[in-house]
Amino acid sequence: MVRVFLKDDNIVVKVPSGKTLRDIANKTGASMEFGCRVGDCLTCIATVTSGMHFLNEKNEKEIRALEILCTDSHNLRLMCQCSVEAEEGEIEISYGF
Repeated sequence: MVRVFLKDDNIVVKVPSGKTLRDIANKTGASMEFGCRVGDCLTCIATVTSGMHFLNEKNEKEIRALEILCTDSHNLRLMCQCSVEAEEGEIEISYGF
């Protein structure tokens, strides 16, 4: 199980590989906002402060959206596009950037 810490809400949850960050936010009652839920609106942008390598790779849509937003997007993700891709580890996320 991967430990996910949603800093803004002080929520810690352990999740299995394959779980989406959107599902985690919904099930824990986190205040993370979601708009379109498909990566177009950038509402769910977040900073991954640690554990980025435990998330799936950025898809082309997410890469393009983040590049439009800023030049240094290495630690930014759209939470609607993320899923946990590890059996063990720790991920720390702060909403916004």
